[in-house]
Amino acid sequence: MRLDEVNWARLLPYSRGNEDAEFEHDFVAQFKVCMLSGNLPGISAMLTQMDRQVLAVIVLVICPIDIHMRIKLCCILYELTTTHTLDLTAFSMCCAMLARMLRREDRLTAQDIMFDWRKLYDLVRNIVVPKIWQDNPIQQRSKLKNIVDLICEANRFFPQSAAMEVFEELLPQIQFNSMDRQILTVQLLTLFVPTARPPKGVELVTSGPQSTDPQRWLPTIFSLWSFNLRTSVFDAYLMNLVTTLVLEQRGQLKLTNEQLRFVFASGLHFFNLPVSRGAATLPRNISMQLRDSSGVYRMQAGAGLPLKEERAHSFARFIVYTMHDESSGGTLELFEQLVQMIEPFYHPSNNGAWSGLLARFLRHLAKELLQRSRAEAAEDCEVPVDARLSRSVRRRLVVLVRTLAMLLLFSKGEDSVSMSHSTLKHLAELEPDLIFRPLLDTLYTAIDSVTETHRMISAMRALAKLATTLSTFAHYPEGAQHIAPLLTLTLPGIDVNDPTKSYFALSFIHNLCHNGVVFDELLASGDMPEVRSISKESAEDMDVSEPPELDMNQIEWATRASTAQFEAWIDQYLRRVFALMDNLSSSQDTSNNTNSSADMKLVLMASYSIELVLKQCGSRYYPMISRLITQFVTSITSLSAVEGMHKVVNAFVSALPELAHASLLSLCCERIVEEIDNGVGLTPSLSRFTRTHSETTLIWFATMLLALVECSDGQHLLKYKSQIVHAMKLLSGTCMSRHVYNIGGQMLNCVMLTLTSTTPCHTRSVPDSVWNDAEFRDNHFRHWGKHPNVADDSFSLEWHTPSMQEIEFAQELMREMVEPRIGELAAFIDSADKRELSNTENVELNRLVWVLRCGVRGLGHLVPPPGTTIAADDLTDALVGGDDANGMPPRYRLDRQVPGGYVFTDADSSEYGEVMDIRKRAGLATAQALQCVVGRGDGNVENIKALILLGESVVCYYAVDRPQFTSKRRAWNYGIEGFAMDNTICEMPRIYASRRAQLTQVSRLFHNTRFMPASELFSDISAQIAHLCLSAYSEVRSYAVSALDNIMAVVPQIKYPLIPMFVAELDARDESNPEKMMGALRMLDSLPIRRACLRDWRFFPAMVLALCRAQHEDKPQVKTMIRNTAVTQVVYVVAPVEPVPPGPLLEQMVNALDGANTDVSVAVAKSRETCAQRYRYAASEYTRLVNELVGILRDAGTTWRFAAIAGYYLDQLTSVRTAPEEQLVGTLAEYLTSDLMLFRESAALNLAQAIGMIKKRSKLSNPNIAAAQRRQQLDMRDGRALGAPHAYADLCERALDGDTEAAQTPLVDNPACGWFVWPKTAKVYAAAPTGDALAFDSIEEASRPAYNAVRSVLFADGKWAEIARLFSVESTRPSEEEIFGGTRAGLFSQVFSLFGPPLLERAWTAIEGLARENERVGAQRAAAEMIGGLLRGTKHWAQSGLDAMWTQLIPLLDTVFARLAPDTLRFWQAALQYAFARRDPRRYLPLIRLIVYGRPFDPQAEAPFAEAAKLDILRALFGAWDWRIASAVVASRPRFLDALAHPYKQVRDAAAIAMYTLSSAEFSVSYARVDEAVDDLARYGPLGRDFSQWAGSSRTQALISEMTQRVQAWKAEVVPLTVGPTNFSRGSKTLLSFFFVGFRFGPRRLTLDHAPNILQLLSELQEHHDDDELCRLASSNLEFLSQVLYTANLSEIVGARLLALLDSSMWHVVNKALPLLCTLTFANRFTLSREIRARILDTTSLFLEHDQIEVRQAASSSLTNMVKCASSNVIFDINTRFSAKLQRRLPRVRYGRTPKDPHAYSKLVLTRHAGVLGLSCLVLAFPYTIPEWMPNVLVQLAECIDDPNPIQSTVQRTFAEFRRTHMDTWHEDRKRFSTSQLDILTDMLVSPCYYA
Repeated sequence: MRLDEVNWARLLPYSRGNEDAEFEHDFVAQFKVCMLSGNLPGISAMLTQMDRQVLAVIVLVICPIDIHMRIKLCCILYELTTTHTLDLTAFSMCCAMLARMLRREDRLTAQDIMFDWRKLYDLVRNIVVPKIWQDNPIQQRSKLKNIVDLICEANRFFPQSAAMEVFEELLPQIQFNSMDRQILTVQLLTLFVPTARPPKGVELVTSGPQSTDPQRWLPTIFSLWSFNLRTSVFDAYLMNLVTTLVLEQRGQLKLTNEQLRFVFASGLHFFNLPVSRGAATLPRNISMQLRDSSGVYRMQAGAGLPLKEERAHSFARFIVYTMHDESSGGTLELFEQLVQMIEPFYHPSNNGAWSGLLARFLRHLAKELLQRSRAEAAEDCEVPVDARLSRSVRRRLVVLVRTLAMLLLFSKGEDSVSMSHSTLKHLAELEPDLIFRPLLDTLYTAIDSVTETHRMISAMRALAKLATTLSTFAHYPEGAQHIAPLLTLTLPGIDVNDPTKSYFALSFIHNLCHNGVVFDELLASGDMPEVRSISKESAEDMDVSEPPELDMNQIEWATRASTAQFEAWIDQYLRRVFALMDNLSSSQDTSNNTNSSADMKLVLMASYSIELVLKQCGSRYYPMISRLITQFVTSITSLSAVEGMHKVVNAFVSALPELAHASLLSLCCERIVEEIDNGVGLTPSLSRFTRTHSETTLIWFATMLLALVECSDGQHLLKYKSQIVHAMKLLSGTCMSRHVYNIGGQMLNCVMLTLTSTTPCHTRSVPDSVWNDAEFRDNHFRHWGKHPNVADDSFSLEWHTPSMQEIEFAQELMREMVEPRIGELAAFIDSADKRELSNTENVELNRLVWVLRCGVRGLGHLVPPPGTTIAADDLTDALVGGDDANGMPPRYRLDRQVPGGYVFTDADSSEYGEVMDIRKRAGLATAQALQCVVGRGDGNVENIKALILLGESVVCYYAVDRPQFTSKRRAWNYGIEGFAMDNTICEMPRIYASRRAQLTQVSRLFHNTRFMPASELFSDISAQIAHLCLSAYSEVRSYAVSALDNIMAVVPQIKYPLIPMFVAELDARDESNPEKMMGALRMLDSLPIRRACLRDWRFFPAMVLALCRAQHEDKPQVKTMIRNTAVTQVVYVVAPVEPVPPGPLLEQMVNALDGANTDVSVAVAKSRETCAQRYRYAASEYTRLVNELVGILRDAGTTWRFAAIAGYYLDQLTSVRTAPEEQLVGTLAEYLTSDLMLFRESAALNLAQAIGMIKKRSKLSNPNIAAAQRRQQLDMRDGRALGAPHAYADLCERALDGDTEAAQTPLVDNPACGWFVWPKTAKVYAAAPTGDALAFDSIEEASRPAYNAVRSVLFADGKWAEIARLFSVESTRPSEEEIFGGTRAGLFSQVFSLFGPPLLERAWTAIEGLARENERVGAQRAAAEMIGGLLRGTKHWAQSGLDAMWTQLIPLLDTVFARLAPDTLRFWQAALQYAFARRDPRRYLPLIRLIVYGRPFDPQAEAPFAEAAKLDILRALFGAWDWRIASAVVASRPRFLDALAHPYKQVRDAAAIAMYTLSSAEFSVSYARVDEAVDDLARYGPLGRDFSQWAGSSRTQALISEMTQRVQAWKAEVVPLTVGPTNFSRGSKTLLSFFFVGFRFGPRRLTLDHAPNILQLLSELQEHHDDDELCRLASSNLEFLSQVLYTANLSEIVGARLLALLDSSMWHVVNKALPLLCTLTFANRFTLSREIRARILDTTSLFLEHDQIEVRQAASSSLTNMVKCASSNVIFDINTRFSAKLQRRLPRVRYGRTPKDPHAYSKLVLTRHAGVLGLSCLVLAFPYTIPEWMPNVLVQLAECIDDPNPIQSTVQRTFAEFRRTHMDTWHEDRKRFSTSQLDILTDMLVSPCYYA
């Protein structure tokens, strides 16, 4: 059993009856009624209520529901979610509930249940790629998060054979030349491919359409991965898929070394690490589209799913779950290499953008390792033994991760520090000896540090985080002896001047106590054993493969000896806490609480820790504790400490109630009586923030007494009954100071609740029987960290239940102090009804109200809330019906109170009646008082607020209210997160178990408060409070709104009569009252009223219209609130949904839910009738509301803000289920020519949607409509339906050549169809029919009025001229650039699609006029939008209409394209992109002829911009149609190559991009079938087929070869010292631009194949410093070439080509080639072979002896970075090689003299410099560690300090860098050196003193 499945209710001290079965019966009955009646709103309301009721959630998710019921319920919810139209709330609830039930792997398996994945797929697809007519786009997008979560949980319930079905669906949608919906396709692939391991006994099917073997299709995933290497989105999703597969298939699937290296290579690039200092990070994202005219024009990517990339998490999980053994080339070896590469980036001094990602990666790595280890250690683990993680491998992995986490410990970023602590905690849970030994040495040093505050705070946080693991004796025995020293050492951390440090120091103590640490001295018998030192060195030198053997005698002796420090520690701890409380600010001293939250957080933590320390300390310390607390309480330092000491005394009494009462209670009572007898507190005062100095002592002791009575056991109060009562009467009945009688009232409340409540007590870490056991007291440290199993039946808690004496005491207080106040309040109100109250009377009234409120709240545990329990077999109208057919929705909730431990439960008893009578009379007095206050219209604000609180308590406080319940729940969640309990086991600290049981008790009490009927008294009180919500005082409004919100949460019926009142306050009146409007708006925006209005059509129209008409108030705050209220609501607005009974399958599932146990036929019939009546009423109100909103839009007096609000509602109310309203559609059409741009844009959007709905409804009503006849599903097997697969790409070319058959072949609009693989079937369209029939020749009858309304407007004379004028208006704001409007183009597409050629005849003059205004930017933009929409809207036109359109349009576009300007070109590019997107190119043959043949590119022309514009327009074809248009363009023989040396840069760039995109477009895979593709890709090996490179077609290869030859020829023709550009420079720029396009903007497969062939040319071109552009292009290409992540084969080729550059005779070329090799080695560490890496390193080493010093420096820098990735053997070889170069010393040469043999001397200097550089590389490669070989290397370097430059300067720089990087850890690092070595290093590292 898991921790979240524990039935906590079994620990309660009272009988619960048969409540589980009763709740299950209620749920099943109500669920069946809702489902069978088609009452979807009812289901929504029921599930919402169930999710918010703790018991209902327990019934649904935990044990009472058996496996069969769970299976049936899952099937019903899945069917309901995927096949029914649910509103956002119901959908979210269904998804969440279903996902929660599926999440438990041991509850349900694939053998129990199986889902059809396609239903979820279709649901997701329709939401992510919506049609324009779809309803509620905002709501649909909001559903995606819930759907994604559901898919992740449901994936393991998809059939194993569904993998091939998913590939059949999604692989044909892949077309990676473009980004059009490709992200979405990959996301869907990763979500829906089944990854779960098959059930036991099921054999894998390795072939065929029902294949279940992932080894078959895994190469396909890696093949897809190779398409988009170095694109973060695809890498993240595909890695997540592979990781999930590895996790689910543990023991059955093992990746090959090639696959592991591939994933590690991608994972390394996730971190964006710079290769060297000053270098840019490796670029991750490859932009597949450009926003300027110089780029590749691509269709924008479609909207994706809300999936987090979680790159760090996926990579970490992959590493952990692929690690099995220590084999060569396995995950462990690869991870060791990765750690070596990334270790420097974890150091605090190396902070950057990568730091957070690296820290998260480390935390995920440790957490996943812990989870895997725990799962494999479980008894029911199904993973084969040989696939489990061995102990030795795990320990090696822990050491590797520990190395990085220790570096992060003192990082600069707070998040990184926190994640390092979490990492160390997870690791310590696994191997504590490997973590604590080095960590404790670091922490001791850091805590003892005085000057480095950040290190001390980090150490405190680490201790707080690891306290539980450190103190668990059974887990880490050695940690027990460190507890007392660490407690003593952290005491200075409790410092009022440093709240952060204080908080973590207290958290450390707090967590130790929760883990069961006992503070009691133990005797250490015998002599002290020899203590083995535990240091960092011993930890590093220990055997990692096996844990060390422990000397338990030594450990126990040291632990016992350390407990002697506890007494002194407790003394100092309490004194420091008292000082902390004394100096912290108190909210009682000031009205400004801005800084009090941090102080209060610290005070709470101090009080929690004190309570736990006192509970866990031995009895020998009780006298000292009592003395210290009593001394401080009696000292009364200042009232600034009163709140803090209240918490301290409360903690004292909670831990040791008898001792606390004996020490302080009588003392406090005596001092209170003494002060009041002296007249203190008798002066009337209502102030909350100021008080007289004379009240200090009284308030102090009254507060201490209040803390003393807040104990968990009322028995302790009986002994002091008379003193407590006397003090309370004085404080609440005699004193007139508000501070004093407030304390008296709180004391009354606390005493009554303490006496009558049912709460856990004696909550130490062990039961009292164990605590008092002598064996436990003598060996308590052995029990540290041992927690009980709370699921065990033997586990129990001690509870306080009211005794008869306590009940009698509570009744006495009720009769003596509560009941009299009722009469006094009523009498006071009667006497003061008509007159002005004096100050004394106001104080008296406030006191009466406050004391009565506290008394009423104290009655909460005496009786249960009023309510009627429904019998188990009662299914009457009270359960399923409302007041009437059109009334409020039925209360679909589990209306059944549960036992709550109330004192009196017999409603017929006199005690019960007495309490209820008092509550009733208190309510009547409250209602009278509130009525008086409301009627007077004025009064004291403080008294009004007090009355509001009293009214709230009378109505909804029965032992607990909503704020208290929410606070308890948050506190529990905070505690769970803070203690970090493992949810997979049921062990938890006993203290936490008592808190959880108390939360269960509180939850039951709160559950019962939610079913009270709306009595007349409650309604009266609520109505009065509702009037106060409209008060002129903001404080009163705030109190009233909060109170009414809480009341409506527990008595939902109360809100319905109040809604009209709040709505009416928004109506226009003669005198506007902004305060009342703000109050009404706050209430309308409250959750209970908002939900009621949104689902109840009695209130929804009135509220919407009130918001839209509330423009009479000009106050900005009111306008803001109106807008916010509307925006909050509009997301959830839906049109009425007609109730639809479930289908046969769903009905069968529902009826089978509980068999025939519950007959609900009568209830179902009545519910169906009720739902039908409600729908009819809602439909009529819907029509009225829409018309009213349209009237608001048409009203000339409506301001644009409120018209926009009306438009928001209309957007969401428009539904395809209801015919568009004639008035609405007509208004939208008229608003196309509004003078306000906002209205025009809104009208365009909404009118396009309305027309889309008319079209959709017409298709549904008449399947024979012309537009629907052309669409068909075509069998595409083998591509024969469209010709052979290889011929499909030539269809457009053949059609352009006049091939009739090609032109008449069915049109395929999907651009991906056939690119990667052919689908089985595809949606196609027949060629345009002959004739002139309209596509929509039949309009649905219900939609015809709206159709006619639009038609009458759009066909009106002059309308299109007006549209053209207004739509071409240019922006007046200079910051707004004119852009192509997709919304406007969408409108034109819809209107031309619906009305066809007749509308074009009306609009043509206006369109032509705009298009010919070539000098006006706005006119060109509008013309582009209209023509783009026109082209897209001709999808269903007949051929005659198309011919007429092309006859007019082609000449016009020819003219337009000839007159394009730089600021209008982008409009026409966007227009063509919009028109061509997802359309078959054969739809636009005349336009293609114009662009390709009619306006050919002429590189000889003298108008460079015009020719560049031709290429830009041509690229729009590539972007939309790619491989389907490539052959047609090639056939036109474009003269791109002739522009290679064009004199104008603009033409050259455009030509280069056009050539590259055309060449790339020729690439397609085109497998005939999916199974053929999967099998063929697997044939290439584990990584599948490498798609990252492609040589190109023969034409492309010839083109690249021709470009390269021409450049080489021009290079030979260059005359030295030529000034100005030459053909060579211009041609080189074009060639480099060609390759750069592939690196930066588009598919890179061509560049990666051909760019390495021109490396020599690139290296030479980057030396042309007289041409900045050429130099920049060459350098950029080289940088990208070295940074790209290659596959294994390609990386070898690139490495060899770069090495060839080093053979150049030009040192400049070599100097720039060396960093490229370094970058390549780092970026492709996991793909380069060992041989090529060794060759690169050896070659780089040779250049340390180059004659040119710049080359030597570059080689040194490169070698340093290569050494970081090198193995220990390579490092040893480098050390040996370069140490040998220093063996021969330089001969002595006097200053100013010449050596005897200058040549030999220079050669020796060069040799020694190479040696120094080589050893310097070793030192600098390890900037934060001291390997064992480094001391000797440093000594050798120091011996060269006297050599001449450049040797001396190199040595100096090396030591300077060494000092910088080791400064923070030098106190540790110096231990690695001998004394003589330290002497030498001191001379090198310490600067000489002038006075030495």
